[in-house]
Amino acid sequence: MSKSSNYAGRILIYSAPAALQEHITWAIEQGLGQVIKLPWQNQPLNPATKALQLEYKHHMPIAAKLATALKAWHYIRFEIREVNKNTQDATYYRATPDLGLHQAQLASNGDVVLNENQVNSILKNSLSYEKLQANLENALGISWDLELEPYRLALATPILDTVSKSG
Repeated sequence: MSKSSNYAGRILIYSAPAALQEHITWAIEQGLGQVIKLPWQNQPLNPATKALQLEYKHHMPIAAKLATALKAWHYIRFEIREVNKNTQDATYYRATPDLGLHQAQLASNGDVVLNENQVNSILKNSLSYEKLQANLENALGISWDLELEPYRLALATPILDTVSKSG
């Protein structure tokens, strides 16, 4: 009996202490149910940390399991996106040492989607405009985006050679 890959995901670890590489590798292998070679690279913002990007396919939703395992190590910054290929529903996890774990549902264009229960809860627990704004920003993950953005950019931008030769 073959198992089809109904879920596609992407794991982005923006920074993790180099000493945790083997532990993180083991946790990801456990989640995926297979031994893999992870493409670790240096994180330019912090030479003592490593980063990786990994895409996966699986017959079961495993993003929650992976996020739970990775958040156990306090010093990791990461994102996991997983799409159910049958329904196009997407789940998004991100974590930072200071903020902890954030979970959201995503629209097909990548926007965070708030459901009716979340909106009702935010409205009920927001007695002032400032509290409403803070609760909406928290639900949307604004603080996580702000903290992760420099790490995203550091990995997306090639390090330029700053030594120039004069003629």
